[in-house]
Amino acid sequence: METGKKAGTLVNKVYGQIKEDLARGAFKPGQKLVFRELAERYEVSETPIKQALNRLVTEGLVESIPHRGMQFCENSPTDFKETLDIRYILEDYFAPVVMETVSFHGEVLERMRENIRAQYEAAEHLDEVDSFMEYYRLDHEFHRLYIKCGGNRKAVQVYDSIGAHSFGNFLYHKKPKEKMLSGIREHEQIVDALKRQDLPALREAVRVHMTNGKASVDYMQLEL
Repeated sequence: METGKKAGTLVNKVYGQIKEDLARGAFKPGQKLVFRELAERYEVSETPIKQALNRLVTEGLVESIPHRGMQFCENSPTDFKETLDIRYILEDYFAPVVMETVSFHGEVLERMRENIRAQYEAAEHLDEVDSFMEYYRLDHEFHRLYIKCGGNRKAVQVYDSIGAHSFGNFLYHKKPKEKMLSGIREHEQIVDALKRQDLPALREAVRVHMTNGKASVDYMQLEL
């Protein structure tokens, strides 16, 4: 029988392999997941497969349908654009509170700057799946920190529940590096507006960031 530590390591390994294969296009949105087939693919028992998939459920990449099993979420370009609309509503609405929070907690700006530095580093190696995944994790972290500064726990829950960045896993090798770098520079504009305590500039930076995000989806003309 596997020890707890060994079993946990195996689950982490399978979890990473599934995400990597998902990014590479080995799986398609809406594809039904068969535990036995995945166990054979990754040469493990079905137990770590189920545990890894449960982790992906919490990330919005897999959905569990009663009496039907599990499948990869059917995130389409339209779904992603609608998600950006919701993100924009949240980030614009809470902009005044976020700015006030930052005025009392200056360390938030440094956390955002550190996040941006890490984004640039990940963007230098986008041909590697791990760096690609890290970029989207950092992007999610940046916006989640912004929403958290709004001081509304329900808003954070909504942000998490809409799977705001899960669609990124289907974009591997499809979103040009320059588009990603532009997104990072837009994050810098958000931080700059917060530092200057310029509310109109903050709202405009948020609007531009979300608008460009939607335009990128149209630009790529994804066929998922």
